[in-house]
Amino acid sequence: MSAVSMNEAAKKTAQLENAKEARPPGGAPQEEHLPRKIFVCSPYRPTSQDEKCRKDELEANIRRAKMACRILSTLGFLPLAPHLYFTQFLKDEEKQERNTGIQLGMQWLEEADELWVFGSTVSEGMAAEIKRAHELQKKVRNLPEPGRVVELLLKNISEQYHVPLNDKKTEGQQEAAESEEDNGE
Repeated sequence: MSAVSMNEAAKKTAQLENAKEARPPGGAPQEEHLPRKIFVCSPYRPTSQDEKCRKDELEANIRRAKMACRILSTLGFLPLAPHLYFTQFLKDEEKQERNTGIQLGMQWLEEADELWVFGSTVSEGMAAEIKRAHELQKKVRNLPEPGRVVELLLKNISEQYHVPLNDKKTEGQQEAAESEEDNGE
């Protein structure tokens, strides 16, 4: 390497070291502020006896957890939702695999900064997660259903900034909402 190219390399290295670091949504440098890890606690397993109702309930539970994760990530948090992740490759209906998933999820809970309970329904698995969070002296927050969180946030913003909420949907908004429902998003 020539003296000129070594000098250029040294300049580039210095520029990189002195460059401002990428900042997360909170605005603090990444090394100083990593996103808080939030353990998402919401129901997964359906409790209905009827097979069609069980399928619908499972889909609703998954939508709820996804919406909670979306809200958390939008706010700059790192959502940890083991019931969404581990069920992608472990069979929840098989006892041994379910227990493996629960144990792995409890390890995630140990790494989390807080546990957030979404909704008023607390399943057996959720109760175990809440109990363990208390044992680990983790902060436990109880929140309404994720959809209700968005509704309350919009209401608060509307009141704070004196912006009226338009509850009537335009034809395009109604079609988009129906399309979103059809896609399970």
